[in-house]
Amino acid sequence: MDFCCSSSVSNFKDKFQKRFNLPEWHFLKSIFSDVIFFGMYNLVDYYRFMWHRGQKTIFWCGGDILNLQRRKWWQWVLRQFKTRHICENELEYWRLLFMGIKSEIQPCLIDRLDNIEISYKHSDKPNVYVCGHQGREEEYGINLVEEIADLTPDITYHIYGVTKEMWFYTGYLGASIDGQMMNVSRPINVIYHGKVSNEQFTEEIKNYQAGLRLNEFEGFSEVIAKSILMGQYPISRIKYPFIDYFKDKIELISLLNNLKNKKEPNIVGRNYWFKELNKEL
Repeated sequence: MDFCCSSSVSNFKDKFQKRFNLPEWHFLKSIFSDVIFFGMYNLVDYYRFMWHRGQKTIFWCGGDILNLQRRKWWQWVLRQFKTRHICENELEYWRLLFMGIKSEIQPCLIDRLDNIEISYKHSDKPNVYVCGHQGREEEYGINLVEEIADLTPDITYHIYGVTKEMWFYTGYLGASIDGQMMNVSRPINVIYHGKVSNEQFTEEIKNYQAGLRLNEFEGFSEVIAKSILMGQYPISRIKYPFIDYFKDKIELISLLNNLKNKKEPNIVGRNYWFKELNKEL
């Protein structure tokens, strides 16, 4: 099987190839091979799909399904070809089925699983982490984190992928603590880390208690995957087996405040997802 990655998710290309050891698709050399199309976001992706003559498999990433909803022509094109469709949760499954596309549900982590070990340690003041993209804070729930931060004072939120302008005031304005400058532009228990390497991110989150994923629609998040494999207690807005799920702000706050009661690693959840994510596509 060959591998064809959409330019819209090219940041995952190298990791996907290493994870599954697949050669890259070529529009002439691979035309009759079995191929997996990773992401279907733009017109070039659909031209490649129509050009290919071998067995086709599409791995849907999440945002590409939302794009497909707005393009009836693309939906019609997909229905003309015998294709295996893979998505990562029931939300995506039903959205595709509504467009006449039947799929299989198979969550995936494109990092190597054997590099992720149980590292959970209990804390009375838990640390949770959130990932987002600059300019898309609402989509990734960063605004929601700042809304609930004061209601969960024992939780420290670590936000990756987003930076925030810092405004500091000196002690003359009464905002210093023991002579140290204090950031008053955000809740004190919200820390913005900005963009970091995958290696740094994986190393830092070992010290935390939960990954927090607030997106309303997407595939199986790397945040959730790494958190559960480390024996943590991730919290998701999308329902998955053995992962805490919330429907509204009240449920989210309750789950966050309950993290301090999680004394032992989440072995049951970790074992389930290690087996599930080890399945071949």
